Amino acid sequence: MPAQANGEHRFLGPLWRSTQTKGAIDWKLRKNLLKRLLLGLSTWCTVILSLFLPSSSPAQRTFEAGGRVIYEDAHGKPADLGIGFSPVLASDGRVALLRGREFRYGDDFDCADKQQRNWVAIYDPVARTENVLFDRIVPFDDGKRNSCIFQQMQMSHDGSVLYLVSPVYATSGSLAIISLRQGTITYVPGVNEVYVIEIGPHRDELIYVRRVYRKSADGGESPVYPFIHARADGQPIREVSDEFLAAGGHDEVPVLRQYLRSIGGIINVSGKTLPSALVEKSVPGN
Repeated sequence: MPAQANGEHRFLGPLWRSTQTKGAIDWKLRKNLLKRLLLGLSTWCTVILSLFLPSSSPAQRTFEAGGRVIYEDAHGKPADLGIGFSPVLASDGRVALLRGREFRYGDDFDCADKQQRNWVAIYDPVARTENVLFDRIVPFDDGKRNSCIFQQMQMSHDGSVLYLVSPVYATSGSLAIISLRQGTITYVPGVNEVYVIEIGPHRDELIYVRRVYRKSADGGESPVYPFIHARADGQPIREVSDEFLAAGGHDEVPVLRQYLRSIGGIINVSGKTLPSALVEKSVPGN
């Protein structure tokens, strides 16, 4: 018997022996067993793929429109959540968002005045209730730059970690990684944008835009702002690309889109997943 046939026989021996008669194999029974085997493999593939799908309904989403936050339920019905920005859809279906107006570097703010600062709220669209999730001064640069204004927010899948970008510097922001359970803050200076990877083996890791310096042709250094893949604690893993993510401009970041596909991850930008065709085309990896 050829070696390949021997190998197949040893692997499926118990299955084939159950269908063998005295030296003959019933082809119909063999084909049925093969169908069952393929069905079992299909079931396992479905289970594995489900581990990489977002925990919230794909139809639910939240986004900004005209300085207000909009929530759409699983049926596409919109609800206006009021003035706010940088909304994030939590795994339990609630919406976390930054309340207050948007501040830029150099704008006056007052942490004692609710009209002159930002805070993180979490809204339950089912109960139609809202609670304050975070409303504290964040001390950047060892307390030299206290801030209560933020330009972007992200959140870990279980809601235990907040990622807040504040307009601390003239040429960049700074990222505060806040553990709500432990009450600790880790800082990553130079970050302008941050996105949490929502699914896959790299879930809760980060894609951020950070100011770095590179040597120029004349021997000096100049700032650039690449996309960087980082761990959940902010430690960089690798630079991804020197692209620019314009408002709604998913097509302008082909390298970033391909990188996310290659690691089996997605990020959410303005209520839309990037890359949008991940489930069909991704190849999960480390």
